[in-house]
Amino acid sequence: MEREISLRGIVYDKYKSIAQLADAIGWSRQKASNIINGVVEPSLADTDKLSKALDLSFEKTARFFLS
Repeated sequence: MEREISLRGIVYDKYKSIAQLADAIGWSRQKASNIINGVVEPSLADTDKLSKALDLSFEKTARFFLS
């Protein structure tokens, strides 16, 4: 059985915290937290920025936000 990988897990694999991710891509910590925790949906531009910061394809990143 394949282990489910969470966006949060990917963030913590690459960065020590959501705050470090936010600093790396120029977002507020609150914005990064809201997106990573699924409180708000990111725009296409934000999804693109996040995918680049996490070294993921846009498509793979976008799948985390699709129902």
